[in-house]
This record gives sequence, C-alpha cells and structure tokens, in this order.
Amino acid sequence: MNRLRSSSGMAKAVVLVCAALLTGCGHSEKAQVAPPVKVPVMPVSMTRPDGRLSFSGTVESAETSMLSFSVPGTITDFYVEEGQRVAKGQVLARVRSDSYVNAGNIADAELAEARDAYARLKKLHDADALPEIKWVEVQNKLKQAENAAEMSRRAVTDATLHAPVSGVVSRKLAGVGQTVIAAEPVLELVTVSDIRITISVPESEIGAIAEGQAATVGFKSLGIDSLSGRVVRKSVVADPLTRAYTVKIAIPTADGRILPGMVGDVAVASVASADLSATAAEVLLPSQSVLLDSDNRTFVWVVDGGKAARRFVKADALASGGVIVSEGLSAGDSVIVAGMRKVGTGSPVSVEIQGAYGAE
Repeated sequence: MNRLRSSSGMAKAVVLVCAALLTGCGHSEKAQVAPPVKVPVMPVSMTRPDGRLSFSGTVESAETSMLSFSVPGTITDFYVEEGQRVAKGQVLARVRSDSYVNAGNIADAELAEARDAYARLKKLHDADALPEIKWVEVQNKLKQAENAAEMSRRAVTDATLHAPVSGVVSRKLAGVGQTVIAAEPVLELVTVSDIRITISVPESEIGAIAEGQAATVGFKSLGIDSLSGRVVRKSVVADPLTRAYTVKIAIPTADGRILPGMVGDVAVASVASADLSATAAEVLLPSQSVLLDSDNRTFVWVVDGGKAARRFVKADALASGGVIVSEGLSAGDSVIVAGMRKVGTGSPVSVEIQGAYGAE
C-alpha cells in the first residue's frame, strides 16, 4: 500500500513539473516574438497617368557669363554681392588704375607733341620745302602717338568692370586686395529672364521625348504646382557614366522667384508614337533603398505578407533623384525606403505608406 501511495505521489509530481515546464515554454515563446518594425514604404507604380513621364530637374540660366578684367591689377573695389541683381552697364568692380592713368597722361602729351610737329612740318611740305622721307616719318610718328593714346585710354576704361547684360551675381571669385591677371574670372553673372530646367532621361525613355514637346513643371518649395514649359534642347550623346541624356526645358520665371539651382518636378507629355510598354518595368527608387550584399548583388527590401523580404533587382543607372531599377519589381510591390538596418528576412513590419514611387 505504501508503495502504491509513493508511486501515485511521484506521478502527480511529474505531471506538475511537466505542466510547469509547458507553461514556462509557452511564455518563453511569446517573449521571443518581436514587435513589428515600423518602416516607411513606397508602392511601386508601373503606370504613367495620361502618358506622362516624370523627372526631377535642376534650374539653370540660359546664359552664364564669367566676367574678368582685360588688364592685370589689384582689385580695389567690389560694388556687388552674391545674389544681387544688376543692370546692363552697371559698374561691378575696379582694379588699381594709377599706373594706367599716368601712362595715359604720358601718351596724351606725346600725342600733342606729334600733332604740333605734324602741323608745323605740313606747311613746309605744302611749300615743297620738306623732303618726302621726312614727311613720311612725321606722319608715322603721329599715327603711333594716336594709337598709344587710344590704348592708354582703353586700359583706364578696362580697369573698371561693367555688367555686359542684366542678371544676378551668382558667385564672387575674387576679393578686394587680390591681384588678378588679365582674363582671370572674378565674377559669375547669370541671366534670370531666360531660365531652363534640366533633366536626365534614361536611354530607354529618351525616344519618347522630342524638341518642342509640352512639359509641366512644379516647385513645391515655392508653392508652385504647375508651370507650362517646352522642351528646347535634347542631347544626342548619353553621359558615359549614367547612360542618361540631358534634356532642357524652357520655363517662365514666375516673377523672378525661380532661381538657378532650384529643384523642380517635371512631367513631360510623351510623343504619341512612343512605345511606353518597353519601359513599363523601369522604376526610379531612392538611392538609399538599393543595397549590395556580400556577393555584390543588388537588392531591395520589400514587404511581403506583413514581413520583410529581400528582393534581388537589376539597377541599370543613376538618374536625377535616385537609381533606375529595370528588373525584379512588379506593380504593387512595397519597397522599404528607410530603416532597412532594422529588418531582416522574415521580420514582421508595420508599413507607413509614403506615396507611389517610380514612373508616375
């Protein structure tokens, strides 16, 4: 009887221990489940509404002038600052002109002397009392004196730098007290009455753009949603590194608010004959979202069923605003664009939609 009681007690103890272990295991498993990582994603859009091609571009002036003095010297005055608007003919800077003024005074005195000699000897020449060789000599001396005086006056004038056109001073390349040589740039002047926005177009899409096409440009920083532009130049040679072509679009100045260097969003209406299906697989992604693994394979992180998954892609070229991915993604894919270091394969994620990205 005692043996039976002992066996029954041991059995109960084993059951209790197993129950405790099972309960503990259950709690342990729950503790190991990590909370979802909140990551921003951008849904991939493979369609272009209304057949438009979208790019990011940079504003530049249609005319940029590097200004310099025609004579060497030490800069004594600068009358403008960077960002200042100037009018055509306005004085911008000066170099020390004392030596040029002195040289001009000497040249003027020599010219006066040559003219006086010419006037006196002309009377003798008219009276046939002067040898012809002497008359030729006095004529040559007068011409040389006139040329020397003209050069001296020009040197004095060239010691002052004037604006050749109206525009904005974009850069000062020298300072007061600096000695410069002739033709050394000291100022950069850009015109703001004629501006353009430059975009880089992948080789797979350049065929859908032609000179004269209409374009729409927006500047979020200025609160400008839509400006009408027109393609005025399309390069025929691709950049050797990016394999992209440069396209320039003329746009209005918006009362002078748009300045060179600003970044805008450009939508170009595709030519009717362009076959856009050939580029439907291309997506423009932020550069930070495209990564390399240890084998130098390009990949991105996507959200698949609420979890992070590594997706190998083909990244063909760089473009304004990111990296062009031509293979590996499909319409509707959600690409993680930030916080990639927080995730791994199978990591549960909580997505934060940031808007469609790609060819919109």
